[in-house]
Formats: sequence, structure tokens, C-alpha cells
Amino acid sequence: MATTNGKSECITCGKEKRAVRCEGCLQLFCYDHLTDHQKELSQQLDHIELNCDLFRQILNEQSNHSQIYFLTKQIHQWEQDSINKIHQTALECKQLIIQHTTKNIHQIKINLAKLTDQLKTIRQENDFNEIDLHEINDKLNQLTEELHKLSNLSIQSDCTPLINRISLVVSSGKLRKSCRDFNGMFLE
Repeated sequence: MATTNGKSECITCGKEKRAVRCEGCLQLFCYDHLTDHQKELSQQLDHIELNCDLFRQILNEQSNHSQIYFLTKQIHQWEQDSINKIHQTALECKQLIIQHTTKNIHQIKINLAKLTDQLKTIRQENDFNEIDLHEINDKLNQLTEELHKLSNLSIQSDCTPLINRISLVVSSGKLRKSCRDFNGMFLE
């Protein structure tokens, strides 16, 4: 509050003196207390700078923190284990296909060779009748059916997951960020 003599009341000491208004807080300070006010502001700035430096140090520690390395290592291990499980399962299925097909084709070839020998024999001896022809034709149909069964192999997916899903849980804000599954869908 300014008086007619150009003096105002200092907010700090309460005396009527020539005063200057602080542009930040809009309070009036006499020249003696304006310096004190500037010192207080300077101390507040020092405190803010100190907090900023402490925050920077914490941020640097977090970005270089061993937990990041440990979590990344866990994810890498999960990835390798999952790849190994998939590779092992695929290898086992491929081996089963080869074993099954090879074994059955080999047996069909043996039976076909026997049937061919039987045909040659009855042709050379010219000793056969309708019953023999029907029996040989039935054996040939049976071999054809066995060969057809080999081509009826298929792959069946199991509903039980081969690998366990993982997700990253950010505990500070009840936020759960998940990795994508094999179909590109987000896991929950």
C-alpha cells in the first residue's frame, strides 16, 4: 500500500519505507529485505538444483541397473527354452513320420513282391481259377488300402500350450504390459 510520500509498507519488517515490488510474488520489500528475499529465492533454486541432480543420479542408476540385465537375461532364456521345445517337438514328429512311412512302405513292398511271385507262378503253371483270381485281387486291394492309409497322415494341434507365456508386470501403476503370442495377438 503506497502512501502520499512515496513510501510503502515492507512485507517483512512492516515499516513504511521506499519499497520495490517482487515480480514473482508481487509483495513489497524495502531495500534491506529485498536482498534477503533474493537470498531465499536463491536457496530455493539451489534446493531444486540439488533435487534435480539427485533425480538424474537415480535415473542413471536405473538405466544402468542390474535388474534390467537380469530381466533381459530371463527373457532370453525363456526364448531359447521355447525355441528348443519347439525344435525338439518338430524333430520328434518328423522322425515319427519317417519311421512310420518307411516301415509300412517296406512291408507293403514285401507283400507286393510275394503277390507278384504268386502271379508269376500261377501264370507259368497256367493253373488258376476264379477263386485264385479273386483271392489275388483281394490281396492287391488290401495293399492298395494300406498304401492309401499312409497318405492319410495329418498334423493335429494340441490345446495344451507347448511353451509358457511370459509378460512384463510394471508394479508401480497396476499396469500390465504383455508380450505378443505367436499369432500376433496381445497376451493378457
